[in-house]
Amino acid sequence: MRVKTYVFEDVKVGMEAIKAQYGSDAMIVDIKQNGNQVAQKSCEISIALEAEPQSNTCDLVDVRKKTEAIWNYALMLMNNRLADIENDIIKERTREYPLPLRILFDRLVKNGFDRKLAMSLISEVFGEIGDAAQDSIRANTSLRRAMARQISFVNIIDESGPILMLGPTGSGKTQTTKKLAKLLTTKEKALSIVAYDPFAKGSYDDLMSFSERHGLPFSFTTNEEDVSFIVERDRRQKIIDVTGHLNIQRKVLEKLRDIKKMIVLPAGARDDKMQSYCSNFSDIANSMIGFTKLDEEESLGHIGHNLINLGQPLSFLTTGIDIDDIVIPDHESLFKILLEGNTWKKEERKPLQ
Repeated sequence: MRVKTYVFEDVKVGMEAIKAQYGSDAMIVDIKQNGNQVAQKSCEISIALEAEPQSNTCDLVDVRKKTEAIWNYALMLMNNRLADIENDIIKERTREYPLPLRILFDRLVKNGFDRKLAMSLISEVFGEIGDAAQDSIRANTSLRRAMARQISFVNIIDESGPILMLGPTGSGKTQTTKKLAKLLTTKEKALSIVAYDPFAKGSYDDLMSFSERHGLPFSFTTNEEDVSFIVERDRRQKIIDVTGHLNIQRKVLEKLRDIKKMIVLPAGARDDKMQSYCSNFSDIANSMIGFTKLDEEESLGHIGHNLINLGQPLSFLTTGIDIDDIVIPDHESLFKILLEGNTWKKEERKPLQ
């Protein structure tokens, strides 16, 4: 099968022409209004046609593949059309709200916050304060409250006991381990670092060098059975850096289920990748999330809607490669990020004259 698109003056004329040429059973896969009332041709209609046989021994498998491709194409067009309709509905709804709320909505979306969630928050604010949202200060304050009801925080500095670092390969667990260790030692916490990787010693040299420079005890093991023993052998707070292999992390979780879990996610990961990874640990309690590599992203609004969708409290943000590039956020600082964009974005430095 193949798709053919015709252009007509309007839908009615087009449908009559297609029916006359192909019959009433013609498969319509898309109808698109060009939105130009002045143009003579303002409507596009796409139909699915049987492929012209190349020989009497047409390959049945090939026919099925082409048919499947047609249906996938039609489904894609339908999904795109539904997305366009949804966006149009959201635009119409925002026009009903006071100007300060429309501005807040636009700023959230511009910075990468999900449109539907942004609309939901704005609607919640309007339902709470109504026409009082004409006051931009009240609108801002109410939006902060709405976000605070859906996004929680854990201050890692106030936590005690071991912390298990989880996260996909490349998320920045080892660098975050060093940054957290440096931050906690400045608060005069008795701390040690544990690294576990049964396959390689990739993080060994890096963490060993860091630990020696800062006078921190460091343990490395390739044996799963050693992890529990090392964690329990003294009363120091421990940060446990585990390889990014998902199955290995699951096995460690089975042995250390009662300790705090830190899920480390790169800010640049796609939303579905974040959700897919966290779904592997949906049954674990006492967990929190930290986002890394914020300085590499153009916008950061997606952090907000991911926190809402994932349902885990936020603990830290890392904003660069230096050891001190770590931020302990709160509602005020996160709200600023979501509305004002990425203040840590790397800028090209001009050479000194």
